[in-house]
Amino acid sequence: MKMNRRDFGKLTTVAAMSAMTRAGEAQDNPEDWKSGQDSPVHDSDRLLPIGGHTVALENADVRIGFDVATGALVDFLLKPTGWQLVKDPKLAESFRVFAATTDRSYNPALGARNRAASVTKSPDGNSVTIVWDGLETEYSGRLDIVLTGVVTLDGSNVNFDLSLKNGSPKNTVTSAEWPIIGGFSVPENSSTFRKSAFNVPTSGREKNVYPRMEDDFGFCSVSFPGQLAAGRFNLFLAETHGLYIGRHDCEHTDMVRFALDLKPGYVSTRNFRVPQTKEIGGHPVRFVHSIQHFPFAAPGESYTCARITMAGFKGSWHKGVDIYRKWFATWFKRGSQPEWLNHPHMWTQIQINSSEDDLRTMYKDLPRRALDAAKNGIKVIQLTGWNDGGQDRNNPSHDTDPRLGTHEDLKQAIARIEKMGIRLVLFNKYCWADQTTDWYKRELYKYMATDPNGLIYTGDGYKYQTPEQLANINTRRFGVACVTDKRWLELSAREFQKSLDLGASGMLYDENHHHGTWDLCFSKDHGHHSPASLWLGDQQMGQMFRDQIKKSRGSDGAFLMAGEAMLDFQCQWYSVSYIRLVGEHVPMARYADPRREIMIAVSGFDDRDMVNCALRYRYIMSIEPFYFKGNASDAPLTVGYANKAEALRTKYRQYLWDGEFRDTQHAEVLVGDKPYREFAIFIGANGKRAAVVMNAGRRPIAATVKFEGTQLPLVCASPEQMDAKPVQGSVEIPAESIAVVMEA
Repeated sequence: MKMNRRDFGKLTTVAAMSAMTRAGEAQDNPEDWKSGQDSPVHDSDRLLPIGGHTVALENADVRIGFDVATGALVDFLLKPTGWQLVKDPKLAESFRVFAATTDRSYNPALGARNRAASVTKSPDGNSVTIVWDGLETEYSGRLDIVLTGVVTLDGSNVNFDLSLKNGSPKNTVTSAEWPIIGGFSVPENSSTFRKSAFNVPTSGREKNVYPRMEDDFGFCSVSFPGQLAAGRFNLFLAETHGLYIGRHDCEHTDMVRFALDLKPGYVSTRNFRVPQTKEIGGHPVRFVHSIQHFPFAAPGESYTCARITMAGFKGSWHKGVDIYRKWFATWFKRGSQPEWLNHPHMWTQIQINSSEDDLRTMYKDLPRRALDAAKNGIKVIQLTGWNDGGQDRNNPSHDTDPRLGTHEDLKQAIARIEKMGIRLVLFNKYCWADQTTDWYKRELYKYMATDPNGLIYTGDGYKYQTPEQLANINTRRFGVACVTDKRWLELSAREFQKSLDLGASGMLYDENHHHGTWDLCFSKDHGHHSPASLWLGDQQMGQMFRDQIKKSRGSDGAFLMAGEAMLDFQCQWYSVSYIRLVGEHVPMARYADPRREIMIAVSGFDDRDMVNCALRYRYIMSIEPFYFKGNASDAPLTVGYANKAEALRTKYRQYLWDGEFRDTQHAEVLVGDKPYREFAIFIGANGKRAAVVMNAGRRPIAATVKFEGTQLPLVCASPEQMDAKPVQGSVEIPAESIAVVMEA
């Protein structure tokens, strides 16, 4: 079927015309609608005129089809589960692009106004290429912008690759949304539907989608309720199956967001209830899922977006993460690390000064605090607030603080601590600049990341201890460093060398994943393309630090590089990821990379629960009473139990340290006759399995472990009973304790 542009324009707004008529603003010919006029129908609510002819790809796992006239995704069937992702082809969508000018940010090119120039299938039948050429925008007319989308089947994976060329003279392509699943369906017979966003490098974060949908935006920012997530992948989860949507770019330089809209909106805004009908108020009811890319391609520029991969799966979220794990294994290379990190051990963190001048410990007195740590089983100390001004002050300075002693005092103290057999790791930070310093006002402001308006991105800063700072009165604000600026990298190298010269065993780069939620720098004075990805600078910094370590210590693994809540690509340079467990924990990061070293803070004074979590999830413990202001001996109950747990982990390390974490797969645990979920399975280095069963309650429980497949004799050990005993039936687990049930 062939249509000229005028015929296509007549069809674009047919679905919306009834609403326009009711508003008293209908027009005989949709093309008479002029850009800039108000419309009672939101631009992005327009529906496409589906032509009826489809180009499809199909294999044993998936079928996906695109409308020839529009390029819209009209068919997306996951065969193993029978889930048709596109609820109704009439609700299908193709793309959405924003092409901003200097005086107008809101200038969309909508799929509803743009037909496809071509939709072609490859000779081998394995891919489809869709081209949109000469995009019609709402306020700038037709522009010389070309979008090319390539869809390829790879087994159960469907790969989406988007590139663009901006030949317009004045417009910048700020964002491009593709693929878009219009009419994105809730699986049939699903009473609940959830989205889990792997956007926090510590845990999966689930949100409800159906029958109630949580909203990320509120009532002013957008026209529809929606959810927006970053990160490596999102999972959509029904009761028995799901959908994986991942960003498969190992460099992590393309800014991507996963967007889900509910159109036209809630039945009731009070309880976020999703309409149960096909229409409401004359508007079709549907979810729309889109992938947002942010190329900021200026006139004359081209851009290649990150690959997006979608795949269906049966089972729990683990099966979705398995899709990521398979791809992760194709490119990830773990960096060198000190040999001592390969063995079970405990840390503590000690802050000796905050930004509010809480001078707690002189450098020369640090060995005394290290001796306290050693007596309590601690092997590593993270020293925080040692730099001039204290924690989160004077960033990025890594000079010593003269109020705490001299540089030589700290160097000698570190040497004495290391001779005790205690590793000392120095808190470092290179992502912010303290805006209150003369250094910032004189020089550092030049190296800060800026927005498209030329303004510096600013972080709120952190509040410490004094009432005026806790009330946010004198908080020190931060400039967001452009870590892609070579001058900032050179400055960071000089500051990092100061830590190396002190003779410590390592450093922990706090917030090395943090850019104040901003990913790009638009400065034209930093020697990089505008904009530039800050994540690219993070990669350059990681490699730069590794090279410095090799030059100073003879091997890049001779000095520990650790970081806070790191993203996967950063783990190529940083060997330990420091996190805090808050609320419900879904151990996606641990499952996604079982050999990643992850450390958690244990701050309570009888914190058996957190200690048990460390065993259950194979996390290193950092003992931190008084929120890392005190000593390990301040929490004798916690430390006493932690040492028992660590001894248990060491004795059975073939499971609990060297084994592979499998979470709740491969076994069933019952308490009474009911399924029990507070456990994790490890596959040991010997090929046998162990179940770590945790009792977070205040009463004993009797748990029965049933492994899948052949039932071998079982033995059980615990922090209270180190020697494994044969299991006869159920295992008695005391309140707030844990048991390790192993195949004999």
